[in-house]
Amino acid sequence: MKKRLIYSFLLCLLLVGTGTSCRKLVGPTRVRVIDNGRHYVPILQGDILRMYWTIHNDGPEPLVIDEIQPACSAIRLMSELPDVVIKGDSVVMIFDFDTDKNTNMATHYIRVFGNIKPDGVAKLLFDVNIVRPTLDYADYEERYFRRGVPDDMYEGRNVRVSSYYIIPANADNLLGL
Repeated sequence: MKKRLIYSFLLCLLLVGTGTSCRKLVGPTRVRVIDNGRHYVPILQGDILRMYWTIHNDGPEPLVIDEIQPACSAIRLMSELPDVVIKGDSVVMIFDFDTDKNTNMATHYIRVFGNIKPDGVAKLLFDVNIVRPTLDYADYEERYFRRGVPDDMYEGRNVRVSSYYIIPANADNLLGL
């Protein structure tokens, strides 16, 4: 009688355990990149452009970001990413773009890989005009940023956070990507 009770209990436990198991696969989901295709204002060569990108999960499944691949070695990810972005939620990614490695007009993209519809990748597109600093005289921008600030702050490199960018009307077809 005792063996039968133990076997019955184990059988019930096995049936309950297999019947309520969770799903292990995550399907593809739709994402929306806020303000994709940015045109940043010109920046001095040697400064660092800090960019804040927001990716919103619009799909029915949670978003799992597998990998982030910048198209240029001058772009670095500065923020920690969550493991999972639930549906209806957003994630903010912070990137630093080192302008020492570029000059003139620089157009780049950052690929975000994950369970993203339709092809598993979202592209963050931006461009910026990088101008060389003047050697003889300070221009208006340099004088404006130095006004009221101690001189020792401008020794070495500066991080200027630029939040000014323009989104064109045809941003979906930017660069044909």
